[in-house]
Amino acid sequence: MSSPDSSSSAPRVPHAVSRRTAILRVAAAGLMAGALAGCFQPLYGENSTIGGPALLERMQDVEIMQIQGSIGNELRNDLIYDLTGGSGNPKGAPMQMIITVQSSVSTALVNTDSGLPENQIIRVTANWRLIKAGDPKKVPLVEGAGSGTATIDSSAQRYANYAATRDAEARAARVVAEQIKAQLAAYFVRRQAPLPAPSAG
Repeated sequence: MSSPDSSSSAPRVPHAVSRRTAILRVAAAGLMAGALAGCFQPLYGENSTIGGPALLERMQDVEIMQIQGSIGNELRNDLIYDLTGGSGNPKGAPMQMIITVQSSVSTALVNTDSGLPENQIIRVTANWRLIKAGDPKKVPLVEGAGSGTATIDSSAQRYANYAATRDAEARAARVVAEQIKAQLAAYFVRRQAPLPAPSAG
């Protein structure tokens, strides 16, 4: 008895046809990727356009007003650097940002023998509002809030605790600055409007 011919049960696909199909699929995928590439832009990219000016240029048209306290100064310096790339706070900018900052300390772990805290959580919160420069009523164009936390290990040494707390506050303020920058960028992207002209004094 002869065994059935396996080649006769299923037709063989010519090699040239399958190769041509594979080439067409690769070409189609390349064309689709090229078409979609223009649909995506990095939020802070140099070529990002929002009503004409680049997003980075819009960020540089915001003056960060003075914030009270050492934590406020840390946050202000971080934010100025983030928005301008290190070129400094723009005086006479068409917009101003007013920020209020608060900090709090909570105990995470307590030593059962001494009753003293072993670990503490430092929280920095900030409320901000963006106004037109020279607006006597300071009506906000947009406002928001940010918060950041950092932990420290408590010590029996007073100076060590102070230094650790200051370092934790600076780290938490760094997080808040990044949040405010992201919120401000989202506002500019969402609004897509021309820069407001400074109000008459």
